[in-house]
Amino acid sequence: MNPYWQSESVQIYNADCLEVLAELPDESIAAVISDPPFSSGARTDAGKAMRGAMLRGVKWQDDWFSHDNLATFGFLFLMRLVSTELFRVTKQGGSCHLFIDWRMYPNLYGVLESTGWNVKNLVVWDKQNFGMGTNYRNQHELIIYAEKGDCNFRNHNMGNVQKVKRVQAEYHPTEKPISLLERFIDNVTDEGETVFDPFCGSGTTLVAARNIGRKGIGSEISKDYCDVSVERLAQGWAFTPPTTACNSDAGESADLQADFYTPADSTSQALSTPTQRR
Repeated sequence: MNPYWQSESVQIYNADCLEVLAELPDESIAAVISDPPFSSGARTDAGKAMRGAMLRGVKWQDDWFSHDNLATFGFLFLMRLVSTELFRVTKQGGSCHLFIDWRMYPNLYGVLESTGWNVKNLVVWDKQNFGMGTNYRNQHELIIYAEKGDCNFRNHNMGNVQKVKRVQAEYHPTEKPISLLERFIDNVTDEGETVFDPFCGSGTTLVAARNIGRKGIGSEISKDYCDVSVERLAQGWAFTPPTTACNSDAGESADLQADFYTPADSTSQALSTPTQRR
């Protein structure tokens, strides 16, 4: 499989993550950092189609943010397949950070344990201001931290509540702060090692990895988001959103002009073996 785009340190694949994972070598990844689709737009499966107040809004149409409308069974089925492959491609001593919310946390915890991961902690991301709600309004997300074997955790002076202000969702409805992902990556990897994001969205994990001297591999099923990732990485900006990423007035994704880059051709070496832990 050839990358959709690549640089010296980053590869992006416009494909189902399971197809990309199938071609990654065993124990070739140092860390997984990802924000999978929570599939929990409402408290019950039936409510996902009925509770309008909990939907993401017209700006983010279903076809723009795909695969977030699974029922719980579908979420479990998908994530167990993904988690099994993630465990295979992660090296001994590697780790996994997966974002999740309070509704789906128990399900994802069970998925990780059943596929070999050792769940070590629950990190709380305190966004420092609350969002929508009618009682206790949402101000945090959860991150399950798991290891394969014993990870050499680099920073022992960090608590499991991380206070980082949320970012304005300009190019993804669940966009994460680059600085938060940089912390996670720096805690569990050395310079030159490879981070994998199976649901890379607009490429924030890849930007964070590149910023601190790591390599990054990302898979994303949406071509629109791949183009956003490419524009961020190719132009080298990490904090300023592209003006073409989303037409908020129309509520639709705008066509990205990507003439400045060329996807890797068929002669490019795909899925090159990442640097091993030193």
